Amino acid sequence: MAAPLRIVCYHASPEHAAAACQRAASRIRDLNAVFSDYQEDSEVRRLCATAGQGLAVPVSPDLWELLSLSLDISRQSGGAFDVTLGPLVRLWRRARTLRELPPDRRFTEARRAVGFDKIRMDAAARTVELAAPGMRLDFGAIAKGYAVDAALQVLRENGIARALVDLGGDIGLGDPPPGRRGWIVAVAPLEPDQPPSLFTCLRNCGTATSGDRYRFVVIEGVRYSHILDPKTGLGITTPREVMVIAPSGAAADAWATAVSVLGPEQGLPLIDAAANTAALILQSEDGKTAVYRSRRWPAISAETSVPGPEMKP
Repeated sequence: MAAPLRIVCYHASPEHAAAACQRAASRIRDLNAVFSDYQEDSEVRRLCATAGQGLAVPVSPDLWELLSLSLDISRQSGGAFDVTLGPLVRLWRRARTLRELPPDRRFTEARRAVGFDKIRMDAAARTVELAAPGMRLDFGAIAKGYAVDAALQVLRENGIARALVDLGGDIGLGDPPPGRRGWIVAVAPLEPDQPPSLFTCLRNCGTATSGDRYRFVVIEGVRYSHILDPKTGLGITTPREVMVIAPSGAAADAWATAVSVLGPEQGLPLIDAAANTAALILQSEDGKTAVYRSRRWPAISAETSVPGPEMKP
């Protein structure tokens, strides 16, 4: 999934642990063959090739499950998270490379193929139809979270409950290390050259961070993020870092993107309405970093500025 993979786990047998980690990594490779936007023969690319043809396509259990979750979060977020953004994502990638905004007509063309309401799902037959021509699904804001969940499940099935799976910053957490209350996960600072000053203590959940510290472009004096606002088709313009903790890595991944788009005023109430979910936002305001926390953040994150000895992994 074009991201570094790190697995940390505890087991009495190093050989057993190594074999389990290999199985977990293999599961992630299999999921890449389902969700990759770059791999021409991926299941998602094959599905997108049928867009606008009126075809109801049978899909794998993984694609069905993740697409169902994606549409749920799209509805809950009012479209701030949307896996049908593929045409706009491709347009924006080109804009970032060329450092110039696409012409209006290109945005108009791309928007015709965007909208989660254009997806038809038949649960009885487990089929999916992409109703509009040119539709292209992009699971870049949720697939890594789903993959860490799947890898953790493989480890559990192999008798390894104390584990952490980190796929490019999307982190799935199992039982904590021996003698510890949880895994220590630092909150990424808004400034790329600064060390973290906030830490969380987590177990049996997923966490994801969404931000543009490294991935942004300045066009005509405006700083645009790589994270797109579905309403405009452009990258968001407020420097913002969002960390979400949720029951699953997939949910954390998707909500981190949605809150990045919505900002604290609109995003945090949605987090408060989601069960066992919390978020923290670092946002640049007048040259300073403003911090916003959801209602359950203190209890779920166990936030601290200096992790104590009993918390250290």
